[in-house]
Amino acid sequence: MKYVAIGAAVILVVFLAVLSQIPLGIEPLTELYFEEHTQLPSSVSLNEIYNFAFTTNNLEYQDMRYYYNVSVFDVNGSFVKSVGFGDFVIEHNESRTVEEGFLFAESFERAKIKVLIKKDHMNITPEFKTKLWWPDPNYPTEIDVHFWVDEVVV
Repeated sequence: MKYVAIGAAVILVVFLAVLSQIPLGIEPLTELYFEEHTQLPSSVSLNEIYNFAFTTNNLEYQDMRYYYNVSVFDVNGSFVKSVGFGDFVIEHNESRTVEEGFLFAESFERAKIKVLIKKDHMNITPEFKTKLWWPDPNYPTEIDVHFWVDEVVV
């Protein structure tokens, strides 16, 4: 009976040691959204500047570098032009808002304004990844949001 109790105690200690290495409730996440999305333009006139802003919120449990690219695509998904690009670093639980503007000099019918961000972990390993952690195969390294605009024909 003494050996059974010792064996059970050893199993319990091993179980508790493994359990202490599991990060609980950690789900790295980056949010990307338009500021005042109800105010985004849906109809635009030629040669007039339209402004909008997008926000990136870092919930990745580490500092992150984000590269962004704002582009225009036609209804077939073909690239039309680049509106803006850049990069920034955000600490965990912080956010950054970027303001952009666009204009159309040539006639079009409908276009998609797309904001794409790419994540860069900057070769930093957060503490929770040093424990029993395996990468999520569905973890996105790129995130995008977009809106559509139509040309106002006068």
